[in-house]
Amino acid sequence: MATKHYDECYFVNYDSYEDLSFYEVGCQKCPPGYSFGPIIRNNFVLHYILNGAGTLFLDNKVYAVSSKQIFVLPPNLLAYYEGDHDNPWNYIWIHFNGRKALELLHKAGISNESPVFIPTSPSTELEDCMVEILRHNNEEYICIGNLYRLFQYMINTTSNRPAVEEKDKSLTYIKDVINFITKKYSEPIKVQDIADFCGLDRSYLSKLFKHATNYTPQEYLIFFRMRKATQLLKDPNIPIQNIAYSVGYNDPFAFSKIFKKEIGVSPTQYRELNSAN
Repeated sequence: MATKHYDECYFVNYDSYEDLSFYEVGCQKCPPGYSFGPIIRNNFVLHYILNGAGTLFLDNKVYAVSSKQIFVLPPNLLAYYEGDHDNPWNYIWIHFNGRKALELLHKAGISNESPVFIPTSPSTELEDCMVEILRHNNEEYICIGNLYRLFQYMINTTSNRPAVEEKDKSLTYIKDVINFITKKYSEPIKVQDIADFCGLDRSYLSKLFKHATNYTPQEYLIFFRMRKATQLLKDPNIPIQNIAYSVGYNDPFAFSKIFKKEIGVSPTQYRELNSAN
């Protein structure tokens, strides 16, 4: 079937069956670089990529996701995802839960450590299921039936290969970079410090990390610091100067300048907008 683009969102409450419940379906044609999060969900959220590509950041790990693939956000884990600037993604998403939700996901090879489903062969089955759920969002049995159909196809075709291969040495370095930044972002670290920690040449590490995540180590360090800063800014009792120090900047002016460049508004404006909401 031909791929279509949507911009819709429907909230439902199909929880007649304890095994599998369904709460929301929507679709979006995202502009270049569109991002969502950081966010923690109460239910499972499954995204099917109609076309385009992007990056998923889940539990301090990074996953590349592209057309015709699926990624799943589990409940209670911090997630952030961002579309590619040159090849932005369009997707359909669903919110679901239930007594057997986790079991079905595991059978399909989906877990917190492996949240991306990559089809082993070309097929329209996944897209057909998602589009049917979207089109018939007001019909409970069709939605639940197609959700089971979706899982059955995933279970039948999963390769059980995790999205991040532990045996790949280069990806071990990627994890080392992310873990180092996660632990040391509050200190005035530089990319050379990260390269020294990994035992690699700085230029080589930057190319390796860029290839895997679409970020340079410097860009990811800034990204991580700014996301932490947005969280701290939600507390009106913390001075912005202290927030700058808390995310690794000794110069509050430099922090404010980078924050505005990355987020689009100054720290003060972000705090005011957040308070207004």
